[in-house]
Amino acid sequence: MRKYEIYPTCHDFFEYHGNNEIVRIRNQNGTAIRQDWLIFDSPDEAMEYFNTKCGEFAGYYH
Repeated sequence: MRKYEIYPTCHDFFEYHGNNEIVRIRNQNGTAIRQDWLIFDSPDEAMEYFNTKCGEFAGYYH
């Protein structure tokens, strides 16, 4: 799943693939300028964080 947040100077994309990691990719002017991995103790904790703390829903991977 993917969610995003929009700021005046950049866009943050959050990606969750069903494990215990969430990736935050910060784009500025179409270029990825930063990539952070958020690591959790379990997939359940990661899913809860993704559903409650990340931006709005953007879609699933195909």
